Amino acid sequence: MNVFAEECPNLAKVVQGISTKSPFQKKSINRFLEGVEPRYFRFAEDFVCSLVQALDRGECHEYLVSAYLDYVKSIRVEEMYFARERRYQATRFLDVHRRVYSRDDYMVDYVTGLGMTQLFWPNHWAIVTFFLDRFLPRVRAYERGAEVGCGHGLFHAQLLRGAPRLKTILIDISPISLTITRNMIKAAGLNPERIVATLCDVQKGIPVEDDSLDVLLMGEIIEHLEEGEAVMTAMAAKMKPKGICYFTTAANAPAEDHILLFRSVGEIHDLLNRAGWDVCEEQIGTVGGMSVEEAEKGGHNINYAAILTAR
Repeated sequence: MNVFAEECPNLAKVVQGISTKSPFQKKSINRFLEGVEPRYFRFAEDFVCSLVQALDRGECHEYLVSAYLDYVKSIRVEEMYFARERRYQATRFLDVHRRVYSRDDYMVDYVTGLGMTQLFWPNHWAIVTFFLDRFLPRVRAYERGAEVGCGHGLFHAQLLRGAPRLKTILIDISPISLTITRNMIKAAGLNPERIVATLCDVQKGIPVEDDSLDVLLMGEIIEHLEEGEAVMTAMAAKMKPKGICYFTTAANAPAEDHILLFRSVGEIHDLLNRAGWDVCEEQIGTVGGMSVEEAEKGGHNINYAAILTAR
């Protein structure tokens, strides 16, 4: 803790709070922090500061701690069910919407907790670095973009920072996600007028013209949908010929709002192919150094990230 407490005081407050409340998370996070590259600390401190501003709750580091631990607890509950039943509990989007996305207070907790996993889960941090290192350099000169399912806004703020000419459409079914993402953009010192926020369910319609997008973010969204393949097919039609998509999803990854279950990377590839997408580059991560084959056979979590182009 003393190594980075002085240079990263906000991150240090969160790490200390988690460590005090959860010995297991203390061990896990400390082990992770021992192996991260130096840029992690700068990025994590900036994200925590931005999130505190975006939430507009004053000095809310204890809230970040509680939201993170509550999110971890909800994942553990779903993992126990999945280990026993080999399926996700959620099956209908309307049920998930009623239980999660339509509850504004709950969504603040949910989005905050999920956002913190980007900093403390090795597989999620790997997805962030893939986005920063492999995707952003490809989009610096692009001008028109969109994100479906903006969540906590981390990726969208980084996108606007990395592509200074880009103007985007934010699409989400939760007004809380749209608000927090807009606030994250402001907190990052970026102009929120570069975005247009649209509240809608993309399973019912997509407010984007065909052949209009240079850039698309589809991060951790498809597994939340009943009509995931139909949405991916529809989004392919929105892309310009040289447009690219940052896409992430997960296999064997139970969560309270996950509906579409992939059991292998092959199943993800098959859906993308049927929906009209080609994989340019991909990153596949597992937990604990497990091989992809072992994870697929044992029904363990696999995080999948890719850069896609539409055919």
